[in-house]
Formats: sequence, structure tokens, C-alpha cells
Amino acid sequence: MTLLDINHVDYCYNEGTSPTIHNISLTVCPNSTTVIIGPSGIGKTTLLNLIAGYLKPSQGTLTMNGKSITGPSWKRGVVFQTMALYPWLNVRDNILFGPKMRHQSSDDFTMLLEKAGLTHYVNRPIYTLSGGLKQRVALVRAFINHPPLLMLDESFGALDNHTRAEMHTLLFDLWRATQNAMIIITHDIDEALFLGQQIVVINGHPGTIKAEYKNSFFQQPVSQAYAEPTYLKFRNRLLKNIC
Repeated sequence: MTLLDINHVDYCYNEGTSPTIHNISLTVCPNSTTVIIGPSGIGKTTLLNLIAGYLKPSQGTLTMNGKSITGPSWKRGVVFQTMALYPWLNVRDNILFGPKMRHQSSDDFTMLLEKAGLTHYVNRPIYTLSGGLKQRVALVRAFINHPPLLMLDESFGALDNHTRAEMHTLLFDLWRATQNAMIIITHDIDEALFLGQQIVVINGHPGTIKAEYKNSFFQQPVSQAYAEPTYLKFRNRLLKNIC
């Protein structure tokens, strides 16, 4: 059973120009994590925008649960590095914005808030929070909508190593609680190896899929993984496909 099917997709930003990405085919299953990794400017975010429905493919098809993706939908949530929170609202109102707009209940609000360690900040204005706390709010706001597919675009790239590790732990806590699928874009190899059950390497001009891997080091802490020769060998193989 598949959740998302991408078949031979190209995208050109301007008609008559060379495609940014070319012949992309990819399958994502429910309740799975897929990491897309590659150099900057190679088309990773373009692919995410196509999946989200913000862009339409120049060629090929994208379907979710067998239905064509024709525009944005709450069923495909996105968390950007910039977080896109509403600074004039407090934590509670930011998190509940989506369910309120769709007139949906939010019975798991308290549970998700507790998992994210945000209970004591619920009435705080967003502009008073640190970057790490804002990222927690952004994650909970995305998960509370229960999208079958959640996408993260370099969402932890601006965080320090300690805060990033905390966000990884929180991400998996929320993922296990809501059981959706995730597509995670990163340029960090160790982050990719920790977060992805499936790792997809995009490279070249135009960007194409160079390799796909099933990852046996999924959720294994880097401090432990580096002690294993097989981890370093796999990491070097990924690096060669990216460089």
C-alpha cells in the first residue's frame, strides 16, 4: 500500500528552459519516514513544493491515495525552516489555528503540548520565545492537523546541535503518537541517517534521483553509529553520491 506516488516528474520554472528536476519517480508508504538529501540548489525544495501542491509539474504525475495532487491541502503539511508562525498570536492560538479554520476538534491538544514541553508556555506570545521553543510550536501545529503526510524542509538547519538533537527526539515522539508519513529534506548526512527509514539522494543538473537506500541505522544515535565500521562505509557511499 502506498500513500504518495511520484511518476516521471519534471519541473521547469520558465517555459522553454531546462528543467530544475527531471524524471523524478518516488513512492512513499504510510507511517514511514523518507529523507531527501542532496547539495543546495539541486531541486529538493522544488520537489517538496510540487508534493505540497504549491507548484504543478511540467511533466509527469503526483498522486496521493490514488488522487491527483492539484493544489495545497491540509493532508500534506509543511514545516519550513522559517517556521511561518503568527507572531501576534500566543502559543495556544498558533497551534489551534488549523483545526479552528477547518472546524475540527483538537482532542489531543493537551497530549501534544505535554510531549513538546510547551504546557507552561501556552499563553506566551510567539515573539517572546527562543528559536528552539518556536520550532516546537511549529511541529505541534503541524502534527495537530493529523496530515497523512508531513514534510519538513531543512526545519532544524538553523538550530545548534543540542537543540537539534532535542527536536529529533520530539519529532519521533510526535510521529509515533500520530502515525503519519514524513518526508524530510536535509543536507546533513548524519541527520539523514538518523531520521530516514528510506534515504533518497538527488543530484545533478537538472536534479535527478541518483540513489535510494533502505537505512539500517534509522534512529541510531550518531555517537553510537560512528563506532561501527558499517556506518562509516554507508556514510561515505552517501557522501560520494552527493558530492
